[in-house]
Amino acid sequence: MPRGLDSRRRKLPCLTHPRLKRGLFSVFLVMFMGPLASCALPATTLPRPEITPSAAPLIIPTATVFLLDSEALYADGQGRSGRTSQHIASLPSGSVLPPAPSGDSERGVSVLLDPHTILPGELYREDGQVEPAILMLGAESAAWGALPLQLSEAGFVVLTLQTASSTPAGQVDAMLQSLIAIPGVDAGAIGLIGEARAADLAMLGCAVNTLCDALALFSPLSRDTLLNMIPSFGERPLWLSASSDDGESHAAALSLSQSVRGRAQFELVDTGRGAAILNANPGLSEQLVKWFALHLRGSE
Repeated sequence: MPRGLDSRRRKLPCLTHPRLKRGLFSVFLVMFMGPLASCALPATTLPRPEITPSAAPLIIPTATVFLLDSEALYADGQGRSGRTSQHIASLPSGSVLPPAPSGDSERGVSVLLDPHTILPGELYREDGQVEPAILMLGAESAAWGALPLQLSEAGFVVLTLQTASSTPAGQVDAMLQSLIAIPGVDAGAIGLIGEARAADLAMLGCAVNTLCDALALFSPLSRDTLLNMIPSFGERPLWLSASSDDGESHAAALSLSQSVRGRAQFELVDTGRGAAILNANPGLSEQLVKWFALHLRGSE
């Protein structure tokens, strides 16, 4: 063995020396504890995660709407819709239905305003050419006496409807829509008549509806409310009647006749309120028929 190599070996420390053993043990201990230290739990507690809304859409149940077709509304209860016409069946979805025969009388009809409101009435119509039409609102259809028939004989399609004191003015639009849905009605020549509380309803509904071309009121009652509608009513013709012994309706009718911008005709009678005025003054019906002929037909 070369001498130099042997001398180097002699200079190497002995692995069995006590001091060397302690040093090696320390090195191995540090190497072993290092990875363990990295796996230890942190000294501080992490904050609790906050709950945030998810990005998924919120599903809210919508209100149930019951849609009734003409068969469900006007069928005879045996699954047959014999009382519905082809005109009703051809109406687009969502349109207002025309009056349907109620079976109460020869002219008895029912008008659907919404799924919860059906108004009884009578329909006077002659099969023929397109005619002007008149909607009559009152407490009872029979209270009008001969006026609906007189208007029908003069060439008008006439629909009388029985309204209540709680009927909202917003439903007058549905009534007029039902009227013009009748075959043979000239939607460009529509008159409206109201008596007593229904006179107020007719004025409120007509003022904001362009379908209404001429208005006749028997004993209007809510003077201040109706005067506020004069600007919306515009220059359309207005016919008024009230009795001198009814201070409330007399004051309302007189104020309206003096405030309207268009042509107004005021008939003052001695007694009666609403449609009862016609019974006490038979000639009044003939005057009103001529008035409507003038303003809806252009002839007397």
